[in-house]
Amino acid sequence: MKYLKSLIIVAFLFVSQFMIAQGIDASQLSKINVDDLSDAQIESYWNRAKEQGYSISQLEVIAASKGMSATQISKLKQRINSLGTSSSIIQNSNVSIETTVPVSDLEKFGLTGGEDKNVEKSLLFGYDFFSNPNISFTPNLNVATPASYQIGPGDELMIDIWGAAENTYKKVVGKDGAIRIESIGPVYVSGLSIDKAKAKITSYLKRIYSGISASNGSYNKVYAEISLANVRTVQVNIIGEVKVPGTYSLSALSSVLNALYAAGGPTENGTFREIKIVRSGQTLPNFDIYKYLIQGDEEGNVLLRDQDIIIVQPYVSKIKVEGSVKRPGVFELKKGETISDLVSYFSGFTSNAYKNRIIVERVNGTQKEISEVVFKETPNFLLNDGDKITIGRIVNRFENRVSIGGAIYRPGYFELTKDLKLSALINKAEGVKENAFTGRGIIYRTIDDVNQEMVSFSVKDILSKASDLNLKREDSVHIFKNENLKEEYTLSIDGAVNNPQTIPFIEKMQIEDFIAVSGGFTEGADVNVIDISRRINDDRFETISKNISKSTTKKLNSKDDFYLEPFDKVSVRYLKGYTKQRNVSVKGEVIYPGAYSIGNKDERVSDLLEKAGGLSPYAYIKGATLIRKTNKLIEKEQLNLLNEIGAKDSLVEQEVHKKELSIGVDLKEIMNAKGKKSKYDLILEEGDVLFIPTEKQTVEVRGEVLAPTIIRFDKKQSFKEYINGSGGFSESAKKSKTYVVYANGDVKSTRNFLFFKSYPKIEPGAVILVPHKAAKRGTSIQEIIGISTALGTLGLLINSFNN
Repeated sequence: MKYLKSLIIVAFLFVSQFMIAQGIDASQLSKINVDDLSDAQIESYWNRAKEQGYSISQLEVIAASKGMSATQISKLKQRINSLGTSSSIIQNSNVSIETTVPVSDLEKFGLTGGEDKNVEKSLLFGYDFFSNPNISFTPNLNVATPASYQIGPGDELMIDIWGAAENTYKKVVGKDGAIRIESIGPVYVSGLSIDKAKAKITSYLKRIYSGISASNGSYNKVYAEISLANVRTVQVNIIGEVKVPGTYSLSALSSVLNALYAAGGPTENGTFREIKIVRSGQTLPNFDIYKYLIQGDEEGNVLLRDQDIIIVQPYVSKIKVEGSVKRPGVFELKKGETISDLVSYFSGFTSNAYKNRIIVERVNGTQKEISEVVFKETPNFLLNDGDKITIGRIVNRFENRVSIGGAIYRPGYFELTKDLKLSALINKAEGVKENAFTGRGIIYRTIDDVNQEMVSFSVKDILSKASDLNLKREDSVHIFKNENLKEEYTLSIDGAVNNPQTIPFIEKMQIEDFIAVSGGFTEGADVNVIDISRRINDDRFETISKNISKSTTKKLNSKDDFYLEPFDKVSVRYLKGYTKQRNVSVKGEVIYPGAYSIGNKDERVSDLLEKAGGLSPYAYIKGATLIRKTNKLIEKEQLNLLNEIGAKDSLVEQEVHKKELSIGVDLKEIMNAKGKKSKYDLILEEGDVLFIPTEKQTVEVRGEVLAPTIIRFDKKQSFKEYINGSGGFSESAKKSKTYVVYANGDVKSTRNFLFFKSYPKIEPGAVILVPHKAAKRGTSIQEIIGISTALGTLGLLINSFNN
């Protein structure tokens, strides 16, 4: 007794120390929510408990004494279990391993429900049921005790007395099977069900509480309630074909299924159909897991008693099922079970299953054989171990289906009734549309279930009842549309209209209608000059098209009865000399930079400079550049150049593949007395931008040099000195093709004469570009052989000529 008191005091001190370490007031333990604790706090809690030598059951008693609810205690145990390490597999009152087993060996002697069971799914029905980590068969102690539960040594009973007298007893059933109540003596309850034990204990309590026998309305009435406070543990032996056989200490509320789950369930060689339970030398009714999984039948799933033996023997026969079934897999059959039983296990056939012929593959002792089973005729067909059953699908065809499509109001599939005519099918489809081609229709008909033939008919004759056809299974009727049998008619318009377009041809459309549909005239349209290009048929092969000139009014109210025909192309012309404003701009070092309109078609760079007030004092004349936007034709030419040159040189590719072109402008020549309107004074185009930079003082070196950089300009330095200032040429530099891009956009390349190279002169703002040298490819053996053969043949020809 003294030892027990000391243990409780030490436990209280431990809990107090833990609460202080975690920042939790021990007096507030009853208010703690386990869900609010982190995994780190839970793990620290459990590690401290193990260091002090406490079990989970001892911690449970301490927490309960401090006022923690049973729900929170249960959550705490689950959180410790879920830590995921071997040290967190704890001994508890529900499923526990014998205390003589070391903690490091726990995994060898059972499963607690917290293990990682991410194993590959098995085809064997029922096997994965015991490997599902989301399922736990730990008995629930918070539910009412089953009426069939038999009390035994180790069970703890709680006896509550209230009414005229109040008292509470907690009594553990001793090894002799009795509980001992003060002033009453031993009450033997071992072997009794909970209900009979209640009645017996109540009768004994009447000796000291006479009010128990009083009527309910009496003032001295005493009430008594007996319940199961704690459940004893029982030792069960699980042997045979289970994953973890051994001896288990389980709750007395555990059933056979709980024990099997603790042992990991049967192996793939073990039986799921005949689980044997041996109790006191007698065999109880077998437990069938299949009946439990399919029907919920718990026959044989009895509550366990101390020293029960659960035996899982090897299976008798297994059948593999494939094909159109609801639950394909491998199923175990007991002796005498038929194919009908197997059907119930795989939950029947799918809707598209072909049940007239079930294929059974069987080993006859020396080789395999195939049997055909008609399920309806032989539902009691017996199967053998190792049989494989395949259920096929029905043929993907219809016995009574026809279809119709094309120019009808309700296309689709229809039922083929007896002697169904084509005219009746058209009526079912709500008739043909107005655009139906009535000259000819087609029926695609399947013959011999493989080949097809085509049956043509006159839609007009079918509709008028002049003729008719009988339809056959899987006939597909197609009625053509008029527009599908001719080229699509169109009309197109361009020129001075707001929305140039091509539209489908419409009968009796006039020019004014087409212009209105296309958004009307644009500003500058000449309503008196409208050209129509029309297709013609010239059997002399002289004329390509017919050109027609028309006129109208601004208000499109012309009275001309001229109608457009298919494929007409209408062109609305602009007024003579009408031109939209064309804008150019000047940027940089000029007096008045900005946008300007071109006054005449011969306006040049010098004219633009005059409009801009001339150059500023800081203008760099040699760097003047005219930037011109590329059009589609120029872009096409650039792409061709890129294909020829740029693919071989990355620097050329960068310069060529641009949306704008830079044109070098020689302002020095333009500003001379004779420079205006000379070849240097370029004519301006729409969108041109004249850029006059400020004074340049640097030179940039790019490409295949060791250190591409920008160098201060010095007129005393030569081309090679700028290259050396960037580290010199790299090994892959193509020296002979080095070129310079000047500030105004001009480009000059290196000139080669014999063994001498003449490099371009360097100006401020210039960019030196050193291209990449293409890798040399060695001559292949085939090329050497070809060259040798050609030289040999040439030598023979020369020799023959000499002779």
